[in-house]
Amino acid sequence: MFQRLIKGQQAQWLANAMVRHSFTYTGDAAKALYLLASDENSWNQAWHLPTAADPLTGAGYIAAAAAALDKAPLSMVLPKWMIRMGGLFDKTTAELHEMLYQYEYDYLFDSSKFEKTYNFQPVSYEEGIKATANAYTKSTGF
Repeated sequence: MFQRLIKGQQAQWLANAMVRHSFTYTGDAAKALYLLASDENSWNQAWHLPTAADPLTGAGYIAAAAAALDKAPLSMVLPKWMIRMGGLFDKTTAELHEMLYQYEYDYLFDSSKFEKTYNFQPVSYEEGIKATANAYTKSTGF
């Protein structure tokens, strides 16, 4: 999404850009894994890594990424049939098709157990998108 927007191309989203989708900021995931690995009391439990509440829709992510990059929010949704067709020619795309349930309906995480246990505040979607946009801008020279 970021790479395509930087190039002035349409950002691509899978299946349905009107449903909400939880994403975990990579920096939060790294810190959380360290905390869990360092704490014997965390063992033998199920944990969701810290993920900000109130996720955006696909269209919202694209709009926020475009704003952070100072680009037009050009976008297209790749429908299931197109991903299935692409899978005939590319193994990675074929495997992606089975994961589309994450994009067809709201896909929401609740990390309140982790947040309470470790007094952890996840990075907001706005902050995470801005940081990601900055990283892409630096790496591409745009």
